[in-house]
Amino acid sequence: MKEITEIFDTLEYGPAPESTEPVDSWLDQHGREFSLWIEGAWHDSSDGAGFETANPATGRPLARITQGSVADVDSAVAAARAAFPAWSGLTLAPAQLTERLLDADLILLGDFHSRRP
Repeated sequence: MKEITEIFDTLEYGPAPESTEPVDSWLDQHGREFSLWIEGAWHDSSDGAGFETANPATGRPLARITQGSVADVDSAVAAARAAFPAWSGLTLAPAQLTERLLDADLILLGDFHSRRP
């Protein structure tokens, strides 16, 4: 079985790790709170909404997730539209790198979140 570090190096899908330590460590490094990424910066929801997500295997809380409002979506769309001209002229390499980094985080959380007791 591949090690987590090997999976991150190649970003290939692999079996979920048996230990929750890598996920718990990553969540702890991020304060177990996740805001909205808009226009290159983290933002709280304009209306303060958010929710707790739980480990389905244990029922224990994992993290607090910011829930975007309509105003937050409007702000994100406006920022994306403003950034589009610059981003649309880039080669695929920077865009692919961003996508792969996001995929790595989502894979890590997705693998952890899908566990069964």
